[in-house]
Parts: sequence; structure tokens; C-alpha cells
Amino acid sequence: NPWISAPLLPSSGGALQPGPIQPPQASYAQGSTAVLQCPLQSGNIQDYNVFWFQQKPSKSPAFILKHANNGKIDQSSSFGARFVPIRDADTNAYVLQIQKVQTDESATYFCLAEGDYFQTAVSGSGTRLIKPESSDVHALCLVEDFYPGLIEIKWSAAGKDITEGVTSGQVTLNGDGTYTTSSILTVSRDFFNSVNPIQCSVSHESSGSKTERKLPTEREGEVV
Repeated sequence: NPWISAPLLPSSGGALQPGPIQPPQASYAQGSTAVLQCPLQSGNIQDYNVFWFQQKPSKSPAFILKHANNGKIDQSSSFGARFVPIRDADTNAYVLQIQKVQTDESATYFCLAEGDYFQTAVSGSGTRLIKPESSDVHALCLVEDFYPGLIEIKWSAAGKDITEGVTSGQVTLNGDGTYTTSSILTVSRDFFNSVNPIQCSVSHESSGSKTERKLPTEREGEVV
């Protein structure tokens, strides 16, 4: 059965707890090793699975890998061995190393830990990436371990379907034969706080299962 996580990231950098303390951007020369930090300000990194995604401008988010809390790594075939996940106990941080980083790997990289959604960025050739405007809020639905690989993810607000601002991720084959996919919703902060509830619905036709997840609002104290 699929499971769903629908966390939030205000573009100003806050997040659902446990929250990250991350730079909004990073710059690395081509051929060097890019090091993306995803520290937790509460909770223990050993207690959570961590997922890494890459999103290029106007492209769907792409699943890079899952680093389970038991140490197991499930990596997408689209990303090679240069993408290395690390748990740094000294700083209580998840780390993604991109060895011999290339210019075309300039992108936004998302770190997802047990229903919490963080953001950082890396660029090749020393190009700096621009921090997103603080007027937007992003929500991520992540569905993993489903089979077969046909699944539908929908967003709605106050019972009405949302089609604008939705970016669908790739359906990625896991090592055990199941699949993982995701969907990102981008809305203005005003819309996010004025329309309730906003929720993500996942339908898996083959199993007949349907899962819905309502997003908490800033007014409910879930976003800091």
C-alpha cells in the first residue's frame, strides 16, 4: 500500500519540525565535490529515513535516493555513484555529496526526512542560485512502495481540484520492484492561509486504496 507525506516549506526557510538550518544556496566549481547539508534543529538523524530529490527549473522533481535509518540505500538508476548520502552524527545532519559535480547539475535539491521537507541548492561552475521568493509555500506529497506503477496524485483546496502550480515527479523503480513518486504544489502564502483545507489525495487503482492528507496551516502552529 502506498503511504503519503505532505509536509510544507515556506520559502523563507522554515519547516515542519524537526526543522533544518540550511543555507538557501551554495556554489561549487565544476569537478569539485558539492556538499549539501540538511541539519536537524530537533530530533535525531538516526531516527529518520531521508530522501533526496533534484529539481531543475521547469522540470519535475527527480528522486535521487532514499537513505533508510538502518543504513540501507535505495538509489535511482538515473543518478550514479557520484551521489553519496552521509549521516553526520557530530552535526546531527544529513549530507548529500555530489562528487565531480557538473554544470548541468545546477538545480534545487530537496531533503525529506520522515514527513519534513527542506531545501538547499548547488550549482556548477561557481554559478550562484537565487533564493526563492518568500511569498510562496511549497507542499510535497511523497508516495513510495507501491505496485504496480500506476498511481494518481491530486491536490485540492476546499473541495475543489487544484491544477495550477502542480509539478509531478517521475515514477521511479525501487530495488525491491516497488515504485516511488511525488508531487509538489506551489501556492502563494496568502492562498495557503486563506483556503482550507488543502489536501493531497493518492489513488492506487490496482489495489483500490485511496489516501488523503490534509495540510496544516501556519495558523495551526505547524509552520515556524
